[in-house]
Amino acid sequence: MRVAPILLAACGLFGAAVRAQPTPLPVPLPTPPAETAPGDAGDPIPAPDAPLPDLPGGAAVAWPDVASTTSAEPEAATAAIRYRIEAAGLDTLGLDDEFRALSSLYRQRGEDTNLAQLSRRITEDRDLAELLLRSIGHYGSTVTTSVNPPAAGQRDSVVKISVEPGPLYSFAGISILPPEGAAQTADPARIVTRLLPIRVGDAVEAARVQSAQDALPTRLADAGYPFPRIAAPDIVIDHASRDATLTQRIDLGRRGLFGTIRSDNAVKGMGNDHIGLLSRFKSGDRYSNAGREDLRRALVQTGLFGAVAVKAVEGPVLADGRQAVDLEISSEAAPPRTIALSGGYSTGQGVRLEGSWTHRNLFPPEGAFTARAVAAEREQVAQLELRKRNFRKRDRQLLVSGGFTASQQFAFAAETLGITAALARESNIIWQKDWTWSLGAQALITSQRDRSVPGDPRRTFTVAALPMSVTWDKSDDLLNPSRGLRLTARLSPEITLRDRSNFNYVKAQFETTAYQPFGDLVVAARFHIGSIVGASRGVIAPDRRFYAGGGGSVRGYVFQGVGPRNADNVPTGGNSVTELAVEGRYRFQAWGQDLGLAAFIDAGEVSTGTTPAFDRLSLGAGIGARFYTGFGPIRIDIATPLNPQAGDPRVVFYVSIGQAF
Repeated sequence: MRVAPILLAACGLFGAAVRAQPTPLPVPLPTPPAETAPGDAGDPIPAPDAPLPDLPGGAAVAWPDVASTTSAEPEAATAAIRYRIEAAGLDTLGLDDEFRALSSLYRQRGEDTNLAQLSRRITEDRDLAELLLRSIGHYGSTVTTSVNPPAAGQRDSVVKISVEPGPLYSFAGISILPPEGAAQTADPARIVTRLLPIRVGDAVEAARVQSAQDALPTRLADAGYPFPRIAAPDIVIDHASRDATLTQRIDLGRRGLFGTIRSDNAVKGMGNDHIGLLSRFKSGDRYSNAGREDLRRALVQTGLFGAVAVKAVEGPVLADGRQAVDLEISSEAAPPRTIALSGGYSTGQGVRLEGSWTHRNLFPPEGAFTARAVAAEREQVAQLELRKRNFRKRDRQLLVSGGFTASQQFAFAAETLGITAALARESNIIWQKDWTWSLGAQALITSQRDRSVPGDPRRTFTVAALPMSVTWDKSDDLLNPSRGLRLTARLSPEITLRDRSNFNYVKAQFETTAYQPFGDLVVAARFHIGSIVGASRGVIAPDRRFYAGGGGSVRGYVFQGVGPRNADNVPTGGNSVTELAVEGRYRFQAWGQDLGLAAFIDAGEVSTGTTPAFDRLSLGAGIGARFYTGFGPIRIDIATPLNPQAGDPRVVFYVSIGQAF
């Protein structure tokens, strides 16, 4: 709704000189001597001994005879009147909503009203209609008001407001001038004219002009003039020619260059040097307000600040006449520690609880330490993690983690001790990047029982891997995309030592997801394939093989429920995987909540060959509900297998945070 901008613009900009007066409005309301009506402080009414004027619009409602009123007969001047409103002419101009939101008549139409109050409200609304019309360039408008008495058998009077917008005024001239007598180093007209989104011939729309004026200091700062002195525009309306001229005097000031950064050091380690690393500019680069704002947002993104402001201040004038622009940072530290708890449920895996404790600046600057634990029916994790954000370069992070994991899955049981390190370019919700990447190294020792082999033999594997990935992201949202495309490729060369022999292989994966809106409905699709080349399924550690099935894979099946099985119906895993999914997501508001519904079909196949296959796809279908929150949607899905194998449950249930893909 444009209510506030329109009124501010119309009131603030167009109190300018007028060369030709507009035609008077045909239905002026009477202005009685100023007294106060009982029960309505500030309502003007006639003096007791003055004759009362007619109602506006010539309504045939007789004023009471004051002398004839008695204590048993209420004064008609203050007697209760009810009314309804009929407004015509504003809806075709797109002003009806604004008028109704601000109208005194509409806002108080359900209240009992006396004649004096009704007169005042009609006057205010007539002026409001004229103001709204001027805000979109109609200055020769006619607003007619009238009051009709109640029809037979009706209680409400009818207040009619009719609008004739008149001609649309346009700008005949725009002049940008330097202040009188001021020395200028640059012609303001050459710089400002291209920055103002107003041209000769454009309609004299107050809201548009006000918006342009509000944005002008920022646009000049982005153009390299951070300290302009901008006088209020002088807008002259000529009713004879039905046009206007805009004249404005502007002192651009000196051209600015980024100078020094001065931090208040409210957060340990976040001094001038590290903050300088976060900036996308260097000292001596041309100043821009966008660069200053980008630095402020980068500081917010660290999570270490509860509040932060970056203020541009005038620095020294350089020998060439340009001026340094120093940045002063004032901030408040945010609490550095966070405790997080989450949970989920799925058929086959049962309840999953996860908790973590994080200190976001234990190793300053931006060195976060996290202790994490998972307690689930089929998985237990204890892990420590060090994450160094903006590591020697903005948006680059160093991650080192290690810990113990125990799994009791259908296909295997494993106890693993490992350490992982990775260097990555990260994306985030403030700056979602097109390209991200990760390069890592992993070393682990694991004892695993392969349940797909007779006798469930236990073997120990020592694995060294170099996992790497690259993602191209053109979606519109990192957490809940509704439009666009994502492509991800993963590659992990691995070497394994088992039973005093070693072998190596390469694990490769490719995934794409796409999103397309159709009104309130978003159709999402996913395609994922993977292959292990260089070693057969039977020698690879069971937890390094491919499996499918579950809430993030093929819904309708339990975790590891898709793919080949042995004679005891135990999943064997494979050397390749194929997964496909299509989901429709409908989002809506109900009961004051942001909710959604989903319907989906998933498919997948695991093969013992190295080439992903499509000939024995397992299909699942289902529906789901979404509860959208600030940290992502809470997802509840229920699905069923369409071509189940022996032992597959008929219905599978999932609860988690985040979309399936």
